Amino acid sequence: MAKVENMTNNGGYIIDVKTTAKTITMKIVGTFTPDQAEQFHLDYRKQISIISTIDFVLEVDCREMKAINQEMIPKLMRSYELYKESNYKKIVFVVNDNEAIQEQLNQVAQSIILPNYQIIRV
Repeated sequence: MAKVENMTNNGGYIIDVKTTAKTITMKIVGTFTPDQAEQFHLDYRKQISIISTIDFVLEVDCREMKAINQEMIPKLMRSYELYKESNYKKIVFVVNDNEAIQEQLNQVAQSIILPNYQIIRV
């Protein structure tokens, strides 16, 4: 499956479905605009539409992500809802030592009751 990449000067994302490894790797960089968040949701749905995600692990690399402003929290929540609907075997968020990012990711995950998730600090 093809890799999808949408990067701007402020940030963006890469979605890479690895069917043989049963892994979807995503990299989130910087910040998203509202339009980029909408495009991310469309690209995400398209990328997973032809696979059975129940056997897949979703790995989200958030090490280059910036803290999310209040306007964008609903977009992040929508992303998490999509992950929840996809019913992954496991969801892993990889973070660095940025406490604010870890806290935001954890709060949103808990607020929508995201199952099988883990935040790994590297």
